Amino acid sequence: KQWYQRRVRAQRLLLTAGSAIGALVNPLRGDLVATLGETTGSIALSRMRDKMKENKTGLQILKDRPRITEETVDMKYLGQLPANTFGFHYYEFMSSNQLSARRAQTKFVEDDELAYVMTRYRENHDFLHTLTGLGVTVPEEIALKWYEMVQTELPMCALSAIFGHIPISLAEKRFLYSQQIPWGLACGRASTFFMNIYFEQHLEMDIGEMRRRFKISVAPKPN
Repeated sequence: KQWYQRRVRAQRLLLTAGSAIGALVNPLRGDLVATLGETTGSIALSRMRDKMKENKTGLQILKDRPRITEETVDMKYLGQLPANTFGFHYYEFMSSNQLSARRAQTKFVEDDELAYVMTRYRENHDFLHTLTGLGVTVPEEIALKWYEMVQTELPMCALSAIFGHIPISLAEKRFLYSQQIPWGLACGRASTFFMNIYFEQHLEMDIGEMRRRFKISVAPKPN
C-alpha cells in the first residue's frame, strides 16, 4: 500500500510539473491549465467548498449538484426568452461565439465533493462571461481570470491572469493593465462569491437586475 501511495504521489508530481511547464509556455491551453488546477488547487477548492457550506444557496448547490451541460441546458428555450433576460444573453453569448456547454472532465481531484466544486467552477465560466460582458478574446479571458483569481484563489487562475498577456499586442496590454485588471480586482472583491449563485434559477431574470443583486459590474472595453 505504501509503495502504491508513493507511486501515485510521484505520478501526480510529474503530472503537475508537466502541466505547469506547458501552461507557462501557453497559459491559454485549457487542457493543461485544467490539469494544473486539479493537481495544485486542493487548498483553494477546500476553501471554496467551505464558503459554499456557509451560505444557504451554496449549500443547496452542493446538495443538488446541478450540472451545466448540453443535455441540461435547453438553448432553444433560452433563445426564445425576452431579450433583457439573463438566459437570453447567455444564449446570445454561446451562439455568437459558437461555444458548447461541454467542459473538461475533472479527473485528478480524489475527494468527490471537491471534484464537484471544480466541475461547478468550470461550468460557471460562461455564465460569468455573460454577466461581465466579456467576450472570448485573449485580453477578455485574462480579465475574467483576474476576477476569478480574487474570488477563488485557485493557482491556475493566477497563472493565466499573470502570464496570459504574453501573446497580446502592446495596445491590448495597456488597456488590460489600466482598465481591465483593476476592474477584475475590484469586481472580484465587491461581488457575491459566484459559486454561491444558483445561475440556473435566474435565467428568466432581467440581466441588469441580476448584476445589481450580485454586484457584478460590466467590464470595460476599448473603444
